[in-house]
Amino acid sequence: MQRQAVIMLTKLSVEDSVAVLTLNNPGKMNALSSDLIREIGEKISNIEQKANVLIITGEGRAFAAGVNVAEIDRHSCESALKEDFIDYQWESVARVKIPTIAAVSGYALGGGFELALMCDIIVATENSKFGFPEVNLGIMPGMGGTQMLTRIVGSKLASRIIMTGNFLSATEAKELGIVSEVVSNDGLISGVTELARSIAEKPALSLRLIKEAINLAQNVGLTQGMRSERLMFRSLFSTRDKNEKVKEFLKSSA
Repeated sequence: MQRQAVIMLTKLSVEDSVAVLTLNNPGKMNALSSDLIREIGEKISNIEQKANVLIITGEGRAFAAGVNVAEIDRHSCESALKEDFIDYQWESVARVKIPTIAAVSGYALGGGFELALMCDIIVATENSKFGFPEVNLGIMPGMGGTQMLTRIVGSKLASRIIMTGNFLSATEAKELGIVSEVVSNDGLISGVTELARSIAEKPALSLRLIKEAINLAQNVGLTQGMRSERLMFRSLFSTRDKNEKVKEFLKSSA
């Protein structure tokens, strides 16, 4: 019996402490099928042991154009619950401990938008479009979109964006604080790689705790957040990076 070739829906490369995960199903605009989501989780498992920064991008004319609609069509409420449709594996990106950058070109819609929002930084090309069109299908965001977007733009703007299903341009998304930087259509990978390398050169433990503290700010009150930040700050005092870098600074400024 002839063995059927396994089609990989993602590609992962690591160079100079920067990992690049590429969604590689351009024929379907990198629609987030269960298989693709599972692959993402598998590829970035323990990514912290291989790199200091993770870039996520998409092949073709879309970063990711949402969840696979055909899968939604076959599910009832009962089957979605029984099969854990869009389960904990989806949150593997949010659980990554190193800095993450979404490099968006083209469409980032629905689940694709949510995937970008899970990253710490979003860099987008001028032709990028962001949106939650789920309402047009009689459904709603289901992978954190209502929660993450509201924390960035507030409830009023999030309501307008999600309830209308309208798209945002890269420029509009940047003005709202969703996108960190807008670059030319042909300058995405070079720009993001340069940014990633500049971050990857920083002390790894500092980066991880900075990320943890910023994420904490979105989930706890100010007093608790400041106390946690102070503990993280003090915990870095015993690291080799702190001891070496501080001594280098004092020596150079003497």
